[in-house]
Amino acid sequence: MKRIAHLFSIVAIGCMLLMSSNLSAQTSVNGKDCIGIWKTVDDESGRTKSHVQVFKVGDKYHAKIVKLLDPKSLEDSGEERFEDIKCTKCPADHGKDKPLYGLEIIWGMEKSSDKWKGGSIMDPKKGKVYTCTMWMDESDSSGNQLSVRGWVGFFYRTQTWYRVK
Repeated sequence: MKRIAHLFSIVAIGCMLLMSSNLSAQTSVNGKDCIGIWKTVDDESGRTKSHVQVFKVGDKYHAKIVKLLDPKSLEDSGEERFEDIKCTKCPADHGKDKPLYGLEIIWGMEKSSDKWKGGSIMDPKKGKVYTCTMWMDESDSSGNQLSVRGWVGFFYRTQTWYRVK
C-alpha cells in the first residue's frame, strides 16, 4: 500500500512539473514575452523599417537589427545593398560607421512586472540615445504588439512593433 501511495505521489509531482513547464512555454508562445523578432514601423512616416531581434543576456534584454526593409533607407544611403548601410550618426561608443545589420539598438532592459525598463534605445537615423521602456500592447491579447518608448526628460516617442511569425 505504501508503494502505491509513493508511486502515486511521484506521478502527481511529475504531472505538476509537466503542467507548469507547459504553462511557461505557453506564455512565450502566446507572446507574453518580448523575446523574438519584431517588425518596426516608423511612427513618423508609417513605413516598415526593419526587423529587430529582442534577446536576453543574463537578466538583461537587448535588441539588434537583423533585417532592413525600407527602400528609402537604401536610396538615402547611396549604397547598393542593405548590408552595406552604415550608422554614420551613431555615437562612437554605440557603433559609429558600423553596419546597421547586427547593430544593437536596445540594451540593459530589465523585466519589471508587466514592462521592461531601465535600459536605453538608440535611434540610428538620428544618432541619439534615449531612456527606454517596453510593454506588450494591452489592446492585443495575442501578444503580437510591443510598445517601445524612448524619452529624454518630458519628451517621448512611442512606436508599436509587430511580432514576425
